[in-house]
Amino acid sequence: ASSDLSSHQKKIIPIDDHAGISIAGLTSDARILSRFMRTECLNHRYIYGNPLSISRLVTSVGDKAQTGTQIMGRRPYGVGLLVAGVDESGPHIYYICPSSNFYECKCMAIGARSQSARTYLER
Repeated sequence: ASSDLSSHQKKIIPIDDHAGISIAGLTSDARILSRFMRTECLNHRYIYGNPLSISRLVTSVGDKAQTGTQIMGRRPYGVGLLVAGVDESGPHIYYICPSSNFYECKCMAIGARSQSARTYLER
């Protein structure tokens, strides 16, 4: 009987009706950040009655990831996130680095074999 940890891990995670992420790196860290993102989206929808903008969601994740590294003894999150979503200003793709920097992109590929995909996307 194989355990869940040794089986295939899900790399695309839905966050809300208007947003989702794909991951490259440590799956456990991605689950922590995706749970945080879901909570942020749910809280915003409950309080304000409309979906959270993608830029604000990415900013809050970047702040959370960066704050943890300032406390002595904590390691940075070892995961890169590709956040895709639609809000009132249109579709967006953001790349969040493991260093907690984030960039808005027109197209992006992350992961082990991403260089060939990036080369294809640049054409």
